[in-house]
Amino acid sequence: MPELRFRTNAKVERLIGRELITNNKIAIFEIIKNSYDAGAKKVEITFRNFLPFRDNNGTIVSDTRSYIKVCDNGKGMTLDEIKEYWMELGTPNKEKNRVEHFRVRDSQIESIARRVNGEKGIGRFGVDKIGSSLIMDSIDRHLSMRTIVKFNWEHFNNTNKLIEEVPCKYKIRNVPLGAHSGLSLKIKNLRDLWSQRDIIALKRSLRKFLSPIQAENDEFKILFHYEYKENGKVVRDSEELINDTFDYLKTNISTTLDINGNGFYEVYDKDEIVEEKNFNFESKHPFGAVELRIFYLDRYDKSIFSKKVGLTTREYGNIKIFRENFRILPYGESHNDWLEIDNKHAQGVFRTFATRDVIGYILLSYDPEKGNSGLRDATDRVGLIEDVPEFDELKNFVWMSIKILQEYVFNREKARAKEAVNILKIESASLKDDVVQMVSSFKNFVDKTEMPKTEKKMFYKELSTYGDELLRKADVVDNASKELDKKITVFAQITAKEGILYDMLHTIKNKLAVINAQIRGFSYQLDKLNVSISTTELDIAFQSISKLVEGALNKVNTSRLRKIIVPIDKVIQDVVDSYKPRLHEEKIEVLTILKSQEIMIRCNPEILKNNIFENLLDNSVKALQSINSKKIIIETEVDNSYVNIFFSDNGVGIIESKVPFIFSLWSSNTDGTGIGLATVKDSIEDMDGQIDYVELDDTNKKTTFRIRIPIIKNVGD
Repeated sequence: MPELRFRTNAKVERLIGRELITNNKIAIFEIIKNSYDAGAKKVEITFRNFLPFRDNNGTIVSDTRSYIKVCDNGKGMTLDEIKEYWMELGTPNKEKNRVEHFRVRDSQIESIARRVNGEKGIGRFGVDKIGSSLIMDSIDRHLSMRTIVKFNWEHFNNTNKLIEEVPCKYKIRNVPLGAHSGLSLKIKNLRDLWSQRDIIALKRSLRKFLSPIQAENDEFKILFHYEYKENGKVVRDSEELINDTFDYLKTNISTTLDINGNGFYEVYDKDEIVEEKNFNFESKHPFGAVELRIFYLDRYDKSIFSKKVGLTTREYGNIKIFRENFRILPYGESHNDWLEIDNKHAQGVFRTFATRDVIGYILLSYDPEKGNSGLRDATDRVGLIEDVPEFDELKNFVWMSIKILQEYVFNREKARAKEAVNILKIESASLKDDVVQMVSSFKNFVDKTEMPKTEKKMFYKELSTYGDELLRKADVVDNASKELDKKITVFAQITAKEGILYDMLHTIKNKLAVINAQIRGFSYQLDKLNVSISTTELDIAFQSISKLVEGALNKVNTSRLRKIIVPIDKVIQDVVDSYKPRLHEEKIEVLTILKSQEIMIRCNPEILKNNIFENLLDNSVKALQSINSKKIIIETEVDNSYVNIFFSDNGVGIIESKVPFIFSLWSSNTDGTGIGLATVKDSIEDMDGQIDYVELDDTNKKTTFRIRIPIIKNVGD
């Protein structure tokens, strides 16, 4: 049957050039990326015949004589390669040959294997966005020929022609003595007026395009030249662009993940490793090997950063993605919160970072051995294809590292605050000693003088009054430091990883579950026994919630931390009894094996019930939803000066890769908020206790937590 075939109008060049590539910065970036793909170790950008810089950054510094030249020392092209690759739209050459091997002439001949970035075959047309005229000068890798091609992009505006009907003239020349392979692009008839601000912004962007890892900067360099005339002489300002943004930031996490999901992280503080751990990141949709580094900036760091970079951290952006040495836009730009960091910060301002608090980078590769093939560039050259599960898993992996760094930073700040209070206590005690010693010294001095008795008596009275006043002020400082110490502890416990609101809501949610279970339980009893139901338990539960809500509004009252001595068995039994209706409704068998009769502990009973046991019970109920024979086992045993509480269930268990992070913020294995276990951990540590996840060789105990709480042997302690 007859066939139809597409034809390509010359207008398509404009569509994929100046219209698809939206600004000059992206256009120059595309050119530099092509230089990298060509094996270049160096690319030079020269702004020639521009005007001198003035005080006003808005000053226009380009005119009709200005042009931009981009030169590299890559493999270059022969005439045949220009015809076959450069002159063909969407050529698949780079996509087929993801690894290129080059012989680059520098001080010596060396071989470079490099993963290419481009794969769409359209980046070359970005030069049309910059200027309407191009002179391409190419020397191939074998130094066999020099090819010069002239392009007038305005000729492609003729819609009466097909793109292959628009001629581009070329000439062949001998290779000059001492020349090296590479490509030179001279872009004339600039389409836009360039201001000082535009050039400064370009350099700033190119710095951010480069990898912040110094080893990679050594492999590929960008040199920037700016030429202008001043007093009749040509002045050339040159600099190497380097991304050194992270060199001075001291608090950060470095995480690596290999293609098999084996990972390792290190937390650094002032160039020292303060925490490190191996882990396994299990994923149904692996995204390959990844490296990342995330930096935390406090107020001082932000101030230095702004002076060094010329931008605030909010203006600079947050966590950026690099592939083979180059930025993938728009991730991490100031307007792009691709990880939804600020959204989570808004939900819990006390214990989470905002985008202004973190910057960092993620390193991906085109290397098939790294397994990043699921993270592909979008067709419009901006960003990655995001509607794939690999991209979501990448975000989960990044958040894992953010959580670890958050946990370290906030624990560090809490420790620093307590240290400051301790110093205040010491200084106030020293002040009181000094006052007493000073008053005594003055009295001894006056006793030895020839002063009349009446004057001595008056002096002693004034001295005593003055000394008492100093001691009173010292007591005020001492009491203030003690109260501040309590407030710090209260605040740390109130926030319980996510602030007042989350602490309140999480506890209320558990209480509501109890009420709901009681209602269902009473209905069950009504159907079964046909008797009246007492509302006592409901009244108690509602009153408890009322107290929680009221208490949440006054949580900085240090009486919340008041601890009393209670029998641990009674606390456990009370919690189990209040939960029985819900557990019955869920068909969960609860077994309590308590070997801690008459064992007393010091705690706040409400916190022990609400923040600890009810959270653990609530998590178990969720974990047991898909299990047929559901069991929760609570056991206690005495271990010297501690009571051990083992809390187990035979639910779905915890994924091995999540075990190291279960007490971290937002970590959840039951589709919850990920706050419960963080609250449990803080509350237990406030009692000088400890909670650990333990693995037992028992099929009835898929998940087990061991809680250790100090025993009060003498009630008067």
